[in-house]
Amino acid sequence: MNLKNNRERIKGFVLAFMAGLLWGGTSPIAQFLFERKGVVSSWLVPYRLLTAGILLLGYAVVKRMNVTEMWKDKKDAVRLIAFAILGMMGMQYSFFSAVQEMNAGTATIFQYLNPAILILYFAAVYHVKPKKKEIVAVLCSLAGIFLVATHGNLHELTVSPLGIVLGLILAVTTCCYGVIPVPLLKKFQAEAVCAWAMLIGGIVLSAAIRPWRFRTEIDAAVVIGFFAIVVLGTILPFCFYLASLKSIGSVYAGLLSAVEPVAATVIASVFLGTSFQTIDVVGFALVLSTMFILNIGSMKA
Repeated sequence: MNLKNNRERIKGFVLAFMAGLLWGGTSPIAQFLFERKGVVSSWLVPYRLLTAGILLLGYAVVKRMNVTEMWKDKKDAVRLIAFAILGMMGMQYSFFSAVQEMNAGTATIFQYLNPAILILYFAAVYHVKPKKKEIVAVLCSLAGIFLVATHGNLHELTVSPLGIVLGLILAVTTCCYGVIPVPLLKKFQAEAVCAWAMLIGGIVLSAAIRPWRFRTEIDAAVVIGFFAIVVLGTILPFCFYLASLKSIGSVYAGLLSAVEPVAATVIASVFLGTSFQTIDVVGFALVLSTMFILNIGSMKA
């Protein structure tokens, strides 16, 4: 029995690591499409959400999951729509827009500001006094982003103001992505919730920005890159991450998937020639350290 449990845990570790690796590995593909192929996030994201949503919803139907139950209760339906727009659509659009404005590694590291933002939000709105480790985590996040954005020089930004704004929006929408759907995930299967969120987000974003207005030269590289982002950057890592939660829990799954910004940074640097200085790496490390700081007690348990 112990041997079986150990195998399941090892499998969970591998799946969580692979999820982060795939998420991080596909963001440089988006950077490649933006820099080399003239693709824009306003074209990529709506079609990505629609395609991934349709494929994942099809998968849920084939697996005989109940994909209509969540629409029977008004509160569940409203929460699902809020998740689709504020969480799924908001996070995806701000993430790829940030990649387009900055680069894959820097955009991904902004995403990991979300724990600090949640701590500050609960302290300000609900008057929840932060724990010592939470205060340390917030300070590490702020110091890390400061180093990435200024390289330690208050009079000079190394990231554009628009990039910083997009990065902060990304961090906030990542919080929405993590918080809004929690009650839904306790009642319904995660694949069905995510599929509907992607599909609704794709429809709303398409109606808002009309992606067909953006002229994009479609060639083999664009097609391959697009489907790599949809399959390798969306469907597979999502399924891997869900599977890992069952055997190792959210703490270790979250820590292992934090390989995402490392993968994005290394791949963007090696294959796209994106340059990062030592101070950038220090900033990245400070932001990522918050994941470990906040989970110290959980890991001991």
